[in-house]
Amino acid sequence: MRNSLLILLLVCSFRPVYSQELFQLAPPLLKYPSVFFENKTVAEIKFAQEGTTVHYTLNGQEPTLTDPVYTGPVSITQNLTILKAKAFGAAFLPSETAVATFIKNGKRIKSLKYTLPHAAYPGNGEQTLIDNLGGVAQTGSKNWMGYQCDTVSIIVDLGKRKKVNSVLLHFLQSESAWIFLPEIIRIEGDNRKATGLQLLGTAQLKTDKETTGTHCRYQQIKAIPKIKTRQLYITLLVPKEMPAWHAAKGQHAWIFIDELKIY
Repeated sequence: MRNSLLILLLVCSFRPVYSQELFQLAPPLLKYPSVFFENKTVAEIKFAQEGTTVHYTLNGQEPTLTDPVYTGPVSITQNLTILKAKAFGAAFLPSETAVATFIKNGKRIKSLKYTLPHAAYPGNGEQTLIDNLGGVAQTGSKNWMGYQCDTVSIIVDLGKRKKVNSVLLHFLQSESAWIFLPEIIRIEGDNRKATGLQLLGTAQLKTDKETTGTHCRYQQIKAIPKIKTRQLYITLLVPKEMPAWHAAKGQHAWIFIDELKIY
């Protein structure tokens, strides 16, 4: 009798638990003419799913439900703008983040002189650094100039003396394909008030940490001090040895470069 009563109590107290798996939304589609632009460009965000909203940011931060909701084309005017968009819905998991980095044209460049790239990766010829093409994270893109030498030198002629606030360089990073960022970037200018060249800025990008995947990287270096100069001298140090964790450790790395902007 006691056993029967216990079984009855257990049956009466049992409540079935139902669970419904949440599906993740697909990422929004970003549509735009080019990541490089003259004065202003617009980006559209395409996403069609009932009961969802797309939130976006223009400062490189991950979108949340508190960020602006996309309702129409986004106007972009800043020198460097990182657009991120993510779809949200009550019955879904948030999507992966869609990302695009937009770069505004800087000062007019009269001419360029630079170290000749490797014959296998010539880019688009003499205009590669200023043709507003590229911005694609693909090792096979023809817009990249590839180097496997120790040092890459670029001389920028602005045509006349202009105040330089910053310099932006566009690189490809795909470490599994032996393509690394430069270890050091050094920028100098010819200052009329000083003897020889004056250092405007440097960046040290060398790291032992592994980066997976293929990415476009934009390195902007502020000029300190800001001077008026006609010519800029840019030096890029290519990693001579890949790090210990790499399958080809100890061998010479590559760097790939595309666009160059002076602000």
